[in-house]
Amino acid sequence: MNKKYLNKNISVAVFLLVILIIGLFMNAIHQNAIDWRSVDERNCCFYSIDVHGLSGKEVTGTTTIMVPIPATKDGQFLTPPSQKEPTFMQMLVHEYISHTPESKRKGPSFQNTVELLDNKSIGIWNTFIAETDDGYMLGFKTDVSTLEDISFGKTIVVDNIDIFDPINNNSLIFSPLKNLSSISILPYGNQMKYGSNPTYETYICLSDNLRNESMRFEVTLRCHNDHTEWSKEYRGSYRTYIGTKHLGTSTNEVGKIKVIATLEQEF
Repeated sequence: MNKKYLNKNISVAVFLLVILIIGLFMNAIHQNAIDWRSVDERNCCFYSIDVHGLSGKEVTGTTTIMVPIPATKDGQFLTPPSQKEPTFMQMLVHEYISHTPESKRKGPSFQNTVELLDNKSIGIWNTFIAETDDGYMLGFKTDVSTLEDISFGKTIVVDNIDIFDPINNNSLIFSPLKNLSSISILPYGNQMKYGSNPTYETYICLSDNLRNESMRFEVTLRCHNDHTEWSKEYRGSYRTYIGTKHLGTSTNEVGKIKVIATLEQEF
């Protein structure tokens, strides 16, 4: 009788052990899917710059254009998530199930703002990050005499995005920031959101050799929160843009030019 019960207990223990191991493997596979999820499901911002009216213009000397750059209210860049080391179970999954190359067994790595934006070539233009008296700005420079329009965009992945109060909670907006409008707050479920679209002053800067040239700037920053960390009703985004939402801002001035940035939430 005791042997019968012993065999039964062993069978139950083996069954539970198998279930536990399967569960651990399934959890590791699920964790891999989370670690390697699409950028669109992470805390990230898409930053885009389009400058129209330059193509075919003839100039002399070095042409320099600077536009607002993604940073916090205080002008600081945000860091990307750190690269994750795989758990023991994830290592087993990589080794025996997915046969993942060793170079891809860690979680994804992401470039920081400087690595993404600084010293890039776009056609005739080279990018640079400038530290001005007002804060950091993104610049485009060329020595070519026949100009081309600028079209440039990057996705910036960061540790945290607060879509509810991005200005005051260290999320990415446009820098430099001056003369922020008053902000009203309204309840939104168990969170809060802006009661109206905040606005503030920021700048674009143009070199003197662009005098009397008419240009249109579309500079936008669209940020959304991590879809794996928030329930559906609290997933959303906000968009910051200069000038008007779809047309940007136009100018034929040079030097430091004040423009208005607007932040618009989307739930």
